[in-house]
Amino acid sequence: MVQTIPKTSTLTELIALRALESGPDVAYRFLPDGERETHALTFAELERKVRALAALLAGHTAPGDRALILAPDADDFIRGFLSCQYAGLVAVPVYPPLPFGGRQGTDTLSAIVRDCAPTVVIAAVPDEYRAFLLDGAPELGGLPWIDPRSAGEAEERAAEGFDPAKVKPEDVSFLQYTSGSTSLPKGVMVTHRALMHQEELLYQVGEFSRESVIVTWLPLFHDMGLIGNVLAGLYAGCQVVVMPPPAFIQRPARWLRAISKYRATVSGGPNFAYELSVRRVPPQDREGLDLSSLRIAFNGAEPVRAATLEAFTEAYRPHGLGDGVLFPCYGLAEVTLMATGSWIDAGPATLDVDLTALNDGRLVTGGDHRIVGSGEPRVHRRLEIVDPETFLAAPPGTVGEIWVAGPDVADGYWERPEETERTFGARIADTGEGPFLRTGDLGVLDGKELFVVGRLKDLIIVAGRNHYPQDVEAVAEAAHPLVRRGCSIAFGAEKAGAERLVVVAEIKPVHEAEELEDIRRAVRTAIASAHAVQPDEVILVAAGSVPKTSSGKLQRRACKAAWESGELAVVAVAEAGAAR
Repeated sequence: MVQTIPKTSTLTELIALRALESGPDVAYRFLPDGERETHALTFAELERKVRALAALLAGHTAPGDRALILAPDADDFIRGFLSCQYAGLVAVPVYPPLPFGGRQGTDTLSAIVRDCAPTVVIAAVPDEYRAFLLDGAPELGGLPWIDPRSAGEAEERAAEGFDPAKVKPEDVSFLQYTSGSTSLPKGVMVTHRALMHQEELLYQVGEFSRESVIVTWLPLFHDMGLIGNVLAGLYAGCQVVVMPPPAFIQRPARWLRAISKYRATVSGGPNFAYELSVRRVPPQDREGLDLSSLRIAFNGAEPVRAATLEAFTEAYRPHGLGDGVLFPCYGLAEVTLMATGSWIDAGPATLDVDLTALNDGRLVTGGDHRIVGSGEPRVHRRLEIVDPETFLAAPPGTVGEIWVAGPDVADGYWERPEETERTFGARIADTGEGPFLRTGDLGVLDGKELFVVGRLKDLIIVAGRNHYPQDVEAVAEAAHPLVRRGCSIAFGAEKAGAERLVVVAEIKPVHEAEELEDIRRAVRTAIASAHAVQPDEVILVAAGSVPKTSSGKLQRRACKAAWESGELAVVAVAEAGAAR
């Protein structure tokens, strides 16, 4: 491992350094509708606004207090988050739940509030939205609410003499609540030290400079959008162009046009973003695009699919996309963000493997199942593949749990010492080496390249054979054109004393009742052919009903729970016949 020294030891120092070294340069440009730029902030303007808001916060808090950030607007969020660093607060960025679709969003918000006990809320929301939040999370009612827009020019002048809090590298910068894809959200304690080491890793792996340009639509409350985009730009001293997630989801072409217009060098998102950019951007909307400025199009946060990368490359190579631009990576909140990354200009590493052998825990090349690498451990990272039962290092070419170490590994979970020790304190059984972070993910190394093959707890075992749910889901989605992409979930369920395979798939609207059985038959046949296992149930559900996290990850446990309780929005024959 190569140890590197970050530019600064805390995020608080970094904000001040950027204002000093890069004051007149643009830090952030804002595209609220995904197309029209409304305003920009220089590093100097940003620091003044952050200082003014921090001074306001200091009147309601003490260093070390938690500050909940509920700010749908990107400018509000960035100023709110950075002001917490100047005030010495522990920022708690959370997903602003939408006022429809039941209480799931506010239930999660309420659980986070009870877990971290904030003393202040940073929010810029209409009164009716605030009432909606208080109805779902009444714990927020007794707290002061600070609007980041309330720190105007007068406050900026008054705050010129405000001294930022004395923050140490070991202090917690923020709590990154986990996505909840496998369990209830937990607050990952990201220290200033871990954050600065992660930013240094991103800086080196991504070969950033002040001339770099980042374009992002990713949610800023989430680690990929916050650390990999907003703070990566701050660390490098380059500009970041920000649009809200709905602008991309509604029209994916906006993302590509912003890359073309602003000559972005870095951009990306989860695998589904690339799928949408192929399926929902027709050829006529690609005209005039020039993606030749891109050096990195990162792909992470969910399984990276070879078919998606191939389709995206084919669609956008005529528009300047370079062969080595696609950049698969792997990470998780517990390691602050990125654990492994590809090499610039190298392109994705792929392997054609024997699926049966892979399901048995062995990497055997030469088959017809293609998997995508997620890069290598870089800079200060150590990575081991470990047998999750014996805690011994797995033999080369063997699937095991991914364990990682490095100075950017978080300090643990907020107020959960037992879970922290279990997850962050692992050691190799025979050598005592450690501590390592247990990721809960399964992977295998081919040389130094990591291939992530699934989650330990999501593994499906039928008739003594292992099946990775994402592989089953990919087959289901390709089986019939009416199955929606990225919206299928496979899980194992005990039935009559044995594990059975259940597949839940969202479908597009159907007009004939017979189509439902056609879809089921196609999914069953495809899975049986590819995996030599017959699904016990294929359940077809309405669009938008498969449980996902706010960042788009499939929630397999939540889906299984909904199946067990009979709460899935199953498409009925009567509904299909009525849809004529």
